[in-house]
Amino acid sequence: MGMGYNAGMIFTAKDVAEQLSAERFSIGWQLFTEGRVTAPTIQRGGELITAIIPRPGNRLLRVYIRTSNEQGSLVINGECSCDVKQNCEHVAAVLLQALDDREALPGLSDIPFPRADAQLPSSFQSQSQPSPKNPQALLYFLQVKDDGVSVEMVVARGQQNGQYSAVRPFDVGRINRAAPARYLEPVDQELLAELDGLPRTVDTNFLTLTGQHSAKMLERLLLTERCFFGNAEGRTPLSIGASRPLDFQWDIDDMGNQRGEWQVTPEAGRVLPVTPFWYYDDENGECGPLDCELPMALVFEMVDLEPVVPGQIEKVNDALAKAWPDATVPLLQGVDIKTLAHSKPIPCLRLTTLDEQRWGDWIESYDMACLSFIYGKNAHNDGVRMAHNGASTCLSDGQLVQVQRDEKAEVEAVEQLRMLGFGALEEWGLEAGEDSFSLTSDCRDNDIETWMDFQVEDAPTLKTQGWQIEYEHFRHQVFEASDWTCNVEPLDQQDWFDIALGVTVDGQQVDLLPILLGIIRQYPRGLPDSEAMGGQFFVVSFNPNDSPDTREADDDDGNGNGNGNGEAGECLLRLPADHVFPLLEMLYEMYDGSVEEVENIQLSRFQLARLTALGQDDDGLHLQWLGDEDVQQLAQRLRQLDGIPEVTPPKGLKASLRPYQQQGLDWLQFLREYQLAGILADDMGLGKTVQALAHVLLENEAGRADCPCLVIAPTSLMFNWRHEAERFAPQLKVLVLHGPERKQHFADIDNYDLIITTYPLLSRDKEALLARRYHLLILDEAQVIKNPKAQAAKVVREIDARHRLCLTGTPMENHLGELWSLFDFLLPGLLGTSKAFRRYFRTPIEKHGKEATALRLSQRIRPFLLRRTKGEVATELPDKTEITQSVVLEGKQRELYETVRLAMHKRVREEIQRQGVGRSHIVVLDALLKLRQVCCDPRLVKMNVEEADSKSAKALASSVKTSAKLEMLMDMLPEMVEEGRRILVFSQFTTMLGLIEQELNRADIHYVKLTGQTRDRETPVKEFQEGNVPVFLISLKAGGVGLNLTAADTVIHYDPWWNPAVERQATDRAHRIGQKQAVFVYKLTCEGTLE
Repeated sequence: MGMGYNAGMIFTAKDVAEQLSAERFSIGWQLFTEGRVTAPTIQRGGELITAIIPRPGNRLLRVYIRTSNEQGSLVINGECSCDVKQNCEHVAAVLLQALDDREALPGLSDIPFPRADAQLPSSFQSQSQPSPKNPQALLYFLQVKDDGVSVEMVVARGQQNGQYSAVRPFDVGRINRAAPARYLEPVDQELLAELDGLPRTVDTNFLTLTGQHSAKMLERLLLTERCFFGNAEGRTPLSIGASRPLDFQWDIDDMGNQRGEWQVTPEAGRVLPVTPFWYYDDENGECGPLDCELPMALVFEMVDLEPVVPGQIEKVNDALAKAWPDATVPLLQGVDIKTLAHSKPIPCLRLTTLDEQRWGDWIESYDMACLSFIYGKNAHNDGVRMAHNGASTCLSDGQLVQVQRDEKAEVEAVEQLRMLGFGALEEWGLEAGEDSFSLTSDCRDNDIETWMDFQVEDAPTLKTQGWQIEYEHFRHQVFEASDWTCNVEPLDQQDWFDIALGVTVDGQQVDLLPILLGIIRQYPRGLPDSEAMGGQFFVVSFNPNDSPDTREADDDDGNGNGNGNGEAGECLLRLPADHVFPLLEMLYEMYDGSVEEVENIQLSRFQLARLTALGQDDDGLHLQWLGDEDVQQLAQRLRQLDGIPEVTPPKGLKASLRPYQQQGLDWLQFLREYQLAGILADDMGLGKTVQALAHVLLENEAGRADCPCLVIAPTSLMFNWRHEAERFAPQLKVLVLHGPERKQHFADIDNYDLIITTYPLLSRDKEALLARRYHLLILDEAQVIKNPKAQAAKVVREIDARHRLCLTGTPMENHLGELWSLFDFLLPGLLGTSKAFRRYFRTPIEKHGKEATALRLSQRIRPFLLRRTKGEVATELPDKTEITQSVVLEGKQRELYETVRLAMHKRVREEIQRQGVGRSHIVVLDALLKLRQVCCDPRLVKMNVEEADSKSAKALASSVKTSAKLEMLMDMLPEMVEEGRRILVFSQFTTMLGLIEQELNRADIHYVKLTGQTRDRETPVKEFQEGNVPVFLISLKAGGVGLNLTAADTVIHYDPWWNPAVERQATDRAHRIGQKQAVFVYKLTCEGTLE
C-alpha cells in the first residue's frame, strides 16, 4: 500500500506519544521532520508497517511494526535492527511518517512537540554546521505519479558542504494566508503564487504539474537550484540538460505480440509526463526537454496499448490511422507464420537466481530452474525454444514459428525432473510461470548443497540423455578446476623464486593461493586428517575480485559447512581434497598455520624442493610447471630421478665403477649442477667413499673445484679416507689434519685438493676451518651431527662450502629428529623449522602412525637421499668383497703400544744376543703377541715386571681401558644389524670375544658364541642359521673349519692371523657352496702398528 494518509488508520500521533517514552518520541519526531524515513509499506490500515531508515556509511535500519486494539487500548509492538531493538525512536519516526505531515496528524494538537534542534543519536548527527548566511531554504522535491509530476515543498537548513538537514514539510495550504517567511526568496514567492492554483493530492503538501505550461513550470523549479528528485539526502540539485530526441517503435516478443515503446537517446531514466515531454536522467542528475516528431498524445496512446496479438495487427493499424489522420502513425509490423514440422524436442533446463526487491533496499534471492524445449535443432539450425506449458508459437529470427509440440515427450521430461526432486515453484510474490521449478519447498532458501548435488550427480546424467543445462546469473553454479599449474619466476635475490599457483576454471585462469589460504583460515587448530578427507571436496564460493568463503562438502552425501554469500553472478568452485591437500599441508607447514599476512609465496632454491615433491603419481595432484626453464627442468629431474643424465667417470679414477656406483656419481653431479645437496646412504660396504672420491676427482678435473674439498669423518675412518684416496684417486693432493703437528699445515690448506679432518677437532680448529671457503663439504658417518645442538653440528653449519654432502648408512638411528638435523645442514628450509617438523611429521608418524604423512615425508626427501641396500644391488656385486678397515691408536693406547714395543724390542735383542736367533723364537713370538693384544684391546695384555722396562709400564698396561678397534667394531655392528646383515666375528683371542660380548650386551644386540670351550656346538649354529640372532662370535681355532654358515653375508676378522690360509678357511665358513648372497669380508687393522 502507498504511503499517503489512510483515513482508516487505527492509531493517532497522540497514541504514539503515549505508547513510547518521551525521549524516544522526541528523537523520533526529529528524524521524521528531517525526512529520514523512506516511504513505509502500510497494510490493513496500519496493523502492519515496514520501513527502512538509512544511516551514515550506507548502513540500513529495518523497522517492522504491528499495531492492535486490545480491549479498547492501542498496543504497539515495534521491532528494529538498532541496538535498542524494540519500540525505539526509529519506530516512532516510522509511525509518524505513516501518518504523514504533522499538520494532518490526528491527535497532534494534544502533544507538546520538541524543539526543532532536539538532540539526535550521534550516528544521525551532521558533521557540518548550518551556513549562517542562509540558515533555511525552501526545497522542491519531484516525484512521478500516475497523474503527472508532483512537487513537494519542504523547509531545510543549509550546511557548509552544500547539503541540507533538518527537513520539515512546508504547508502549501498557507501560501496566501500569512506574511511570507524570511527564508522565501522572491523567486520562491512567485513560484508559490503560481503553484497555489495547481491540483493537490489528498496530502496537501503535494501539488501536481499539469496543463500546457507544466514543462515551463518544471524548468522554473530547476532554475532555483534547489530542486531535487525524491529528496535532498546526499544529492546535488537537479540541473537542466540538453534536448534529447524521443523515438517510438513497436517491440515484438517471442509470441509475436507487439508493444509500443519509446526510446530516449542518450538513454534516460524515465520520461516525465509534462507538456511537452521532458526526461529525467538519474545517472547525471539532470532534466531536459524531449524532441519528438509525433504528437505527444499519440505516443502516450500507443505506449498505453495492451500488447497487440498477430491477429489484431491490421485492425489496430486502421484504428490508429483514423484517429490521427494528420500524423505519420508508426504502423505495427506484419508477422509471417512458419509451421515447424514434428521433431523430437531437446529438454533444456536453465538454472537462475532472481533478485526481488521487497521494500526499501531489502532484496530477496530466489533459486529456480526454468524448463524449455528446443525443436528443430540440427547441424545447420539452432532450432526454436519453447517454454514448458507455453504457447505453440514463438519468434525466431524475426519470423513467427508455429511448432507442433510433442506433449508426451515434454510430460516425460517434467516427470523426470520430479523424480530428481524438482517441484513446481510456489508463488512467492514472483511472476513465475508453469515453466519454473525448484529443488526446495521454499526457493528463497539458500540451499547450496541441494543445488550442488544436482549439478554434480544428476546434471551429468541428464546431459548424457540429451538435455541441455544452462546457467543465467545462478549463485550456486558449480565449476570444476582443471590444469593445475605452478608458475615459478626467479627474483632479483639470488636463488629465490616467486611462486604462483593456479587452476583453470571455465577457461579462465584463477589464482589458487587466496582460495587455499581461505581454506586454511577455516582450520585455526590444524587441518583435518588427510586420510579421512579421501573422496571429499572443498567447495569455495568465490568471486575473482573478492576473498573466497570456504567449506567442505562430502562427495557422497553433500553435507557441508558454511554459508554462501548469496550474490548472483558468483560461482562455486569444487576442488577434490586429494588435489588440494598436498598444497594445503605444504602451506600450513611452511607458515605453521599463520597465514593471515601471507600475500604471495617466495621460496629459496632449497625450499623449492617442497613443491617438487608435490604432484607425484601417488598423491592425486598433477602440477604443470611453468615459468623459468631451469626450474622446470629441475622439477622434472627431481620427480623422475631415472632421467638424470649419465656422466663420464673421471679419467684419473683408478677403479671401475659398478652400475649402482655410476648412478651414485650421476646423482651427485646432478645435485651439484642444481646447487642442491643430499645424503648418500648406501649400505655399508657398497662403496660410498669411492663414489664420493669419484665426485671430488671429477670436479677437480673439470676445473670447478677452484678451492679445496673438505672431508670430516670419525677419527677411526680418517686414515681409511687417505688410503682410499691414494688407491683410487692418486692425483689428488691430500692433507690429513691430525695430531699436534696439524696446526703447522693450516696455512697450506689452499694448496691441497682434499682436506681430511675429524669431528673431535672441529671445535679446536674452528677458526682455521672457517677462515676459508670450500668447494665441497663431505660429512662421513654424518649421524654424528644428529643432535643439532651439539658443538660439531653447530660448527659444520658455519663452514662456507658451495656444495654439501652427507655419507651415512644410518641417516636415522632413533627418531625422525635426527633426519631433520641432517637435512637442516644440507638444505635449510626443506623440512621447515624443528618445531614445525615435530608438529607436522614426527608426532603424526611416530606417535600416531600416519602412513600418509610418512609417505609425504618420503616424497619430500626422495630426490635428496640415495640409498641402495646390498640386496637391491646383489646382482652387481662380486661373490666376495674384501675391505680393510683401519683405525688409529690414540692417547694412552698409543702410549702403551710404544712402551710395549720398546720393552719387547729390548728384550728380544737381549735374548738374541744371549741365545742366538734360532733359540729365541719363543721370545719373538711372545713380543709379537703382546703388540697384537695392545692393538686388539689393552686389557688383553698381561705383563710381568721382568718383561717391562719398569714398574710404570705394568701400571700403564693395567690403566688403559679403551680400545680404538673395539670402538670401531661397535660403530660398525649396529649399522650392519639395522641393515639386516648376518655377521660372523672372528678373533683368535677368546678373551677378546668376551670383551666384545660385554659391548654387545650393552648395545642390546643379540648374538651366539662358539669357542673351544663350547660343548654344544649345534645349538649356536642352528640359532644363527635360522635367523634368530644377527651376530655369531667365533674363535678362529674353534670355528675355522668344519662349519657351514651360509646364512652369513658378512665376515669380520677382528684381528689378523699370521697364517693367511687360516683366515681364508674362516672366511669360507660363509663364502662356500650354497651361499646365495654376496659376502663382505672386513679386516680390522690398526694404523702404524705391526698389524
